[in-house]
Amino acid sequence: MDCIFCRIVRGEAPAWRVYEDEEFIAILDKYPATYGHTLIVSKSHFTNVLDTPMDLVARGFEVSAKLARAWMHLGARGVNILTNAGREAGQVIFHFHIHVIPRWGGPIIWHGREEIREEVAREIVEKISSVISTHL
Repeated sequence: MDCIFCRIVRGEAPAWRVYEDEEFIAILDKYPATYGHTLIVSKSHFTNVLDTPMDLVARGFEVSAKLARAWMHLGARGVNILTNAGREAGQVIFHFHIHVIPRWGGPIIWHGREEIREEVAREIVEKISSVISTHL
């Protein structure tokens, strides 16, 4: 199996990491819907929320909620926390992950079209790192 998230977890593929613990990593979405769009990715491979053990699902949403609080502290006006299960639900990468999408105003979009630029990614990592320890 050649899962991009498994490769990122193992350090074999690049990603902008903003958080890591024993069970999850948080990375910036490569094609963000908004500034700060983050993915909470299980270090263990499960296809989606439906086949992931419930304790791991709960822990993933705990990490997601704490990251959302950090974004609100940084001025986001709202936050979406969501996961997709199945192609018809919009799942693109078949590895359990949760989207944390800060909302700053404007139209709500779910998928970005442009790859995140390095200078923006560096700025986001620095900004979220400044508050993440108090929220995670």
